[in-house]
Amino acid sequence: MKPNCLYQSSLERSLISFALLSALFGALGCYLIGQYFALSIVTSAALSILFLVIYLKLFIRTYKKVINSFNRNHAHLDAILNEDYNQLVKPSYQAGSIHQLQQSLISLSEELFKKKSRYDQHVFLVYQLIEHFNVPIMVLDQHNKLSYANNAFSEFKQTQWQTLRYSSAEQLGLKKQNAHWQFSDVITAQQWQIRHSEFIEQGSCHQLIVMIDITSALRENQLQAWQQIIRVLGHEIRNSLTPVTAMAENLAVKLTEPRQVQALNVISERCNYLNEFVTRYGDINRPLALNIVEIDTAAFLKQVCEIYPDVEFSCVANAKTFKADRTFMHQVMINLIKNAIEASTPPVKIALSTHQQGKVNYITVDDNGQGLANPDNIFVPFYTTKQQGQGIGLSFCRNVIEQHHGSLSLANKEKHQGVIATILLPV
Repeated sequence: MKPNCLYQSSLERSLISFALLSALFGALGCYLIGQYFALSIVTSAALSILFLVIYLKLFIRTYKKVINSFNRNHAHLDAILNEDYNQLVKPSYQAGSIHQLQQSLISLSEELFKKKSRYDQHVFLVYQLIEHFNVPIMVLDQHNKLSYANNAFSEFKQTQWQTLRYSSAEQLGLKKQNAHWQFSDVITAQQWQIRHSEFIEQGSCHQLIVMIDITSALRENQLQAWQQIIRVLGHEIRNSLTPVTAMAENLAVKLTEPRQVQALNVISERCNYLNEFVTRYGDINRPLALNIVEIDTAAFLKQVCEIYPDVEFSCVANAKTFKADRTFMHQVMINLIKNAIEASTPPVKIALSTHQQGKVNYITVDDNGQGLANPDNIFVPFYTTKQQGQGIGLSFCRNVIEQHHGSLSLANKEKHQGVIATILLPV
């Protein structure tokens, strides 16, 4: 038996025992009083019985009221434990200890109700904020199953998050190691970081998981390192190239032997090329002065296609317009199409398409070329697999798109030969 039951049972026994003893002593007192006043035995006994009836009736009424008060208090406490703060105890007395106890319970319920309301508002606000963040965020319930996510998470998973509701963390590609959530896939873990925290909702512990894309930060650090290296090397290279170029040009003027003049011209030409190489590297990621306008998609694609009349284009403009700098976007499309043409054999077929999904415009360039030989290095400045290439086209394209607060990606097609270049721009 539980301790509170023992206490309640002991209290009841104590009250009943006290009442019985009081009744017996009272009845005996009534009988003795009757004898004192020389009343008959029958009259004295009747007086004692009358006292017992009145006393026990009053006791039973008081007993029920006291026990009912405790039962009400117990029900009130049960309601508090179940977070039901609308069920309040009805005061049994207008004053006294029980009245103070019941008033304290009512005050406790009202205070807890206010705190719960504030907390529920905070939780609701959290969900509202989650919806407006443009980074993937998900909420796992007490069983580590998906209970809520935002639109960015749907874009991350490329499906509506509602279709993944109640999926386990393992099914979502997550694992918990040393109290920290991590991606199960190694490649995804290299591109994304996870931040998580816990909060209580309806008495259960929930996990708030935020996914942060770190590719841009890593790339920025990489570019800064490259810039620092080229800044130091460029200074030394220019200091060395200037006198070499000047001497080669002076000697070329003085010499008459054609082969020697040609050799000096080659030296001078290569020095100029190397100097231009260093200068271009420093300008690849410079900030651009963008003039953002609303561009008619169909007209824009038609204008780009007219530059290459020998290419068989197919255009699908599901997004009627998009916002960008017309000049820079024109150059980006030319570079992507030029790469597609150089990687393809006649007849060259290129598919251009646009569509809008959520708050993002998608522009794709789909070719039937040979594909990417080394996808990991395509955006490395001056890396190229072409004999006459300079390796700055894709770096320039990505810089332009990222300064539009978008992204550019290239990937080999899974089932067919060729590459798909995808541009993402905010609406």
